[in-house]
Amino acid sequence: MGTFRTCRPLLVEAVQSKEAKTIATDLGFSSVKVGDWIVRGEDGECYILDDAFFQRTFTPIQTYPWERNDEGRHYGS
Repeated sequence: MGTFRTCRPLLVEAVQSKEAKTIATDLGFSSVKVGDWIVRGEDGECYILDDAFFQRTFTPIQTYPWERNDEGRHYGS
């Protein structure tokens, strides 16, 4: 899953569906169409967004070589 953000500081994990399927969400079982996005919010909630809405709302987080996302401490090179 890639990590995306909205214009507001809301971080989510999302993956675009490559096949039609049914998944469990907080509201019960939902059908996912090809191209829909399965989004997991900050509190672990899961929901489905169509591609047009997702593209208007979210943008990928851009990472740079000097930004470290590693957990823990690193000593030396």
